[in-house]
Amino acid sequence: MTIELDQAVEKDVAPPARRLPGARRAVANQEPAAAAPDPTPVPPEPDPVPASDPPAVDDWNRFGEPESRSPVAILTAPEKPAPATWGRRRVLVRILSVGLAQPKPGAQEVEYRANRKLIRTTTWGRSVRVMVANPKGGVGKTPTALVLGGMFAEEGRPTVIWDAADARGDLTERAEGAPARCVSWVADAPGDYRVPGTIGALTAKQSSFADVLGSLTAREFDADSIDRVTWSLDRTYQVQVADTGNVAHSPAFQKTIELADMLVIPTTVTAGSVHAAVRLLERLQGTGLTANAVVALMRYGGPETPGLLPQIPGIFEAVGVGAIVGIPFDPVIARGTAIDTRALSRPSRLAWTRLAAAVATNIRTR
Repeated sequence: MTIELDQAVEKDVAPPARRLPGARRAVANQEPAAAAPDPTPVPPEPDPVPASDPPAVDDWNRFGEPESRSPVAILTAPEKPAPATWGRRRVLVRILSVGLAQPKPGAQEVEYRANRKLIRTTTWGRSVRVMVANPKGGVGKTPTALVLGGMFAEEGRPTVIWDAADARGDLTERAEGAPARCVSWVADAPGDYRVPGTIGALTAKQSSFADVLGSLTAREFDADSIDRVTWSLDRTYQVQVADTGNVAHSPAFQKTIELADMLVIPTTVTAGSVHAAVRLLERLQGTGLTANAVVALMRYGGPETPGLLPQIPGIFEAVGVGAIVGIPFDPVIARGTAIDTRALSRPSRLAWTRLAAAVATNIRTR
């Protein structure tokens, strides 16, 4: 073995493979012989063709339709709805089955879950600005701003409700908590409140997790004030809900309209409130806000104009709004104190969730 290895080293070739007892013949550890050259001459490769620009859009049609392929079908099990969480049918079934049965949700609960999902999952290209407006006083602008913003915040959307009136409004009084500072600080120095850690120090945190930026002292807002506050809020919140005043021709009101992506008009079932809302919509026909606007028809339990209620859908449809949502009476809103969205009645919560879903799906960023 030593002699064979020494001879292999001297010849600079691999040693021959030895056959072990009981094993197959090993393949010789030799490099394969080079293949004989092909006598046929190989033509030279042509010069590469320079890449050309893609055809214009109008030229795509001359290539014909692309080859159609059948999509791959992926079968999944249908999603099973979660058991009902409220309703008389749920209570009855649970009692009769001694707590063993899990009844399916009713139509109202299915709608409620679908609307919550719309509020939670609808996306926009940037922070969106919702304007709550009606030049008529006492129609529920401030409660609408608070509860509507609360519906967005409850679904995890960073939301601020702020006082955009030309003079001090009553947003702070209807909100929960008492902040040490207010919206005037932001208007005076917006650059100091452009991150969540600083703007959050001025707001009153609600039970819905919305932030309220109200007014604490008498002040006057002009167009520049609205512009500065909006600039600051854009950097922290996904949804801004502006509670406006009653002077539709004021510079603050006009600037809020210019910056808004969505218009929500609360009205009661009274002739004066409906007429004021219609006049506002007629004035805003050229702004792009009216086609997607949502009307919140508030029922306070107070006096209403006889015969007006059945006419309201046709009145607003003639102006061309996006949706009309009825809001039932709720003592939490009617008593005039701080509004806690957790205390809303079930019919009221269903209606407000329906309103928020209509707003979310009708928003068009401008």
